[in-house]
Amino acid sequence: MTTKVEVPPSYDSEDVEQNAPASSPQNDSRYVSSRASPYNTNPIEMDCPHCQNHIVSHIERCAGILPWIIFAILAFLGLFLFIIPWCFCCVPFFLDQLLDVNHTCPACKKFLGRFSRV
Repeated sequence: MTTKVEVPPSYDSEDVEQNAPASSPQNDSRYVSSRASPYNTNPIEMDCPHCQNHIVSHIERCAGILPWIIFAILAFLGLFLFIIPWCFCCVPFFLDQLLDVNHTCPACKKFLGRFSRV
């Protein structure tokens, strides 16, 4: 019994160039580009887009949506179900791990970006 093995066709460099797609990866709809935000919980070193100084951003923590969600859950558990004391409702606003972070330029005091927990 003999088996037949298919051999892939050989391509010359001219054939490959002629049959190559004309579109570049930037124009092809199959490629998705995304850029993650450079802002996080720590100050970042960057060039300010407003004053063009090379700076380390100033951070300020502020309450975003996450502390309010946890506040609502704790209030419900404390005030209506009596599972935990209701006075613990304000705790999420004092935990740095739950707060959003605003980045500002220390030179021109302009807003640069925000790191949001949600």
